[in-house]
Amino acid sequence: MQLIISPVVGSVLGALTLTGCIPAGINSPVQSSGVAGVNFPDVVGIDLEGKEISLPTGLAGRRNLVAIAFERKHQPVVDTWINRVEPLLAQDPEFRLYEVPTIYECSTLFRLWLNNGMRAGITDQVARRRTVTIYVDREQFNAALSIPDTSDVHLLLLNAEGLIAWRSTGAANDEKLAALSQALVSG
Repeated sequence: MQLIISPVVGSVLGALTLTGCIPAGINSPVQSSGVAGVNFPDVVGIDLEGKEISLPTGLAGRRNLVAIAFERKHQPVVDTWINRVEPLLAQDPEFRLYEVPTIYECSTLFRLWLNNGMRAGITDQVARRRTVTIYVDREQFNAALSIPDTSDVHLLLLNAEGLIAWRSTGAANDEKLAALSQALVSG
């Protein structure tokens, strides 16, 4: 099915892009490249600087902690990980943290509105670059990652090839940080 955009909508989208807004991004297919729950599936997202990023191959670290959130109310949980992982990030230049808001596939205009709404609320460039929103078939995405439900944040430590080396759910705490630190040493 081909999406047809009227000249008026095209002009509005073009004007938004020229005024510092970022593009809508795409509804990404979920390409499972391995056994469910072992490899991160291939998807395409957009960071809050407007850069399209292929996950997992486009992630910058040799080891990447991916915090997958499904609802706006999950942000405080993600923030616990950001605060607790920052010292580890400072110690290891090959370790990166990414926030991955996971949204159902939707229209171009809704993606444009949502991306730019998030961008407006996050002015820090580091936070903008680490936030990669994906628009996917969530059931297919969750099945590929063996995520049983979306009631909480899911954390995955990936190697450069997208192999899942460690996983957790919920807010950061001492026990989870110790397990993550051990996984970083082992991997």
